[in-house]
Amino acid sequence: MSAHSDLLAGSVDVLIEPSDAPARRIGLVERAAETLVVTALAGELLAMFGNVVSRTVFGTSLLASLEVGELALVVITFLGGAIAYPRNEHMALHVVVQRLPSRWRPFIEALACWQVFAMALAGGWLAYGMMLSRWDERTPYLGLSAIWFAAPMILGMALLAYFAVQRVLAQHGRAALAAGVVVALAIGALYLGAASLGSQARGYALPAAFAVFVVQLALGVPIGFVLLIGTLVYLYASNTVPLSVVPINMQGGVSSFVMLSIPFFVLAGYVMTEGGLSKRLTDFIITLVGRFRGGMLQVIVVSMYIMSGISGSKVADVAAVGTTMKSVMRRERYDSGETAAVLASCAIMGETVPPSIAMLVLASVTSLSIGTLFVAGLLPAAVMAFCLMVLIYLRSRSRAGETRGHSVRDVARAGVVAIPALVAPVMLIGGIVSGAATPTEVSSTAVIYALVLSFVFYRSMGLRQLWSVMASTAAQAGMVLFITSTASTFSWSLTIAKLPQQIASLFSVLHGSATLFMIATLVTLIVMGALLEGLPALLIFGPLLLPMAPGFGIDPLQYGIVMIIAMGFGAFAPPIGVGMFVTCSICETSMENAARHMAPYLVVLAIGLLLVSLVPWFSLSVPRALGLI
Repeated sequence: MSAHSDLLAGSVDVLIEPSDAPARRIGLVERAAETLVVTALAGELLAMFGNVVSRTVFGTSLLASLEVGELALVVITFLGGAIAYPRNEHMALHVVVQRLPSRWRPFIEALACWQVFAMALAGGWLAYGMMLSRWDERTPYLGLSAIWFAAPMILGMALLAYFAVQRVLAQHGRAALAAGVVVALAIGALYLGAASLGSQARGYALPAAFAVFVVQLALGVPIGFVLLIGTLVYLYASNTVPLSVVPINMQGGVSSFVMLSIPFFVLAGYVMTEGGLSKRLTDFIITLVGRFRGGMLQVIVVSMYIMSGISGSKVADVAAVGTTMKSVMRRERYDSGETAAVLASCAIMGETVPPSIAMLVLASVTSLSIGTLFVAGLLPAAVMAFCLMVLIYLRSRSRAGETRGHSVRDVARAGVVAIPALVAPVMLIGGIVSGAATPTEVSSTAVIYALVLSFVFYRSMGLRQLWSVMASTAAQAGMVLFITSTASTFSWSLTIAKLPQQIASLFSVLHGSATLFMIATLVTLIVMGALLEGLPALLIFGPLLLPMAPGFGIDPLQYGIVMIIAMGFGAFAPPIGVGMFVTCSICETSMENAARHMAPYLVVLAIGLLLVSLVPWFSLSVPRALGLI
């Protein structure tokens, strides 16, 4: 993988390695799986863009393309999610493990691997049962057998089991055997306990599931797997519905048409980064705002706002801007902790800049319109960006502008070079908001546009880079979609447990106060966003909390924007926000150094978040002006 591809990995364990460091060895099994996923991604792109061309040129839609896209999405979800595991791209909470004595870590890491193995075996077996139950089903247009849609889940679970065993045996030696015995005993205890309690086990099912959930998180098991394990534990112990519904719900969790666009938004961001489009945008921004006080930090804010409107992935945004600006920041003698603090703060700010994966996911699990969400997020993000820039200006009194001497001709020249890259976010946002095309159609067109620019116009990308970019996209998108799949299933199991009614009863003590409800939401999502990496928190609490907002007199659209920002706040806030670890790795600084510099930025962001929470105008004024609400 390229340096940028490595940096875009979403793991807490992301490390910056020298460019001449040896690449990670990829085995034959992983290479074969990677080839399948890249092929699926290419097939989905061709099918979706082919539908755009057919509808535009011939005035007719290729209905079969939707089935091709859905099949490709299932492959990306489960096979891409599987190859993301050996790449360490699955989000996990390692704060607890890192603070334990070093001699304990091999055993704990092996314990996590064996739990992934056990989860994969259970998930694969249930998926096999789903395949048998749908043996005779066929799709309406292409006549594809339903087994083609079940097979990727089975294969993905088999790959996860293989990778887990491979990792535990290769890295942990004698600790692997002891950890395996402990996991086997725990599974046996759960089985015997549920059997001996019988119907009484139903009362203990939810506490047991949450206990397992917390322990798994603390042990460093990747979040996507923790969600599935918690679901299995609850459904097995409660015996309310058969476990056979789990794979059906997992597949249904990524069956939304909006989900088809997620791989394309990620791919567009990768192509723009590797193809040099992001650098040209940054160069243009430097000529515009680099001359002001705290100039390079100001450039980061503006760059993150624009880049957030391209890739949809905040980790990709941080990597693209961070790697582009890193050498400039060193040359201008900025503290790496200050750079990381501003970069992470901008990631929080950019959560509502469209297109945002968080927005896409929230729209897919609620009744909110994706186009209206996109428009509603622009002003809140702009207000927070302005506040960050004012703070940077005030904190940089000792620094004049670092990039003096840019004439009007220099600005114009850089602007002309950046115009093709600037068209991408306009195309993405304008196409969706105007209703001219669906998010999937617009995002596939944006990918083709970025590829044409990179290969033909700028000539900055070759076929080898394209393969690396598509493989990284498949793993990153697979990780996101796998989490979406398991989080949707977990959220569904909480609904079965009547947790929404319990939460509603708990919130009754607020006596209908919109302010208290908003504050309770902020606290919940910031904490859960830090613990669960953000996106799973949104997937779990979005369907639970959003329906309650109208009862407190809060517009669901405003509430959705608040949820997204609060989730991002937790994900990028020190000391345990997963996004903050990634940012520190990119900037090559410690968490302690970055956290020290980030404190004033967090205060400003908190004030901005409160303004957006308590003043509906910030979220609703633009959609109202455009007649969307």
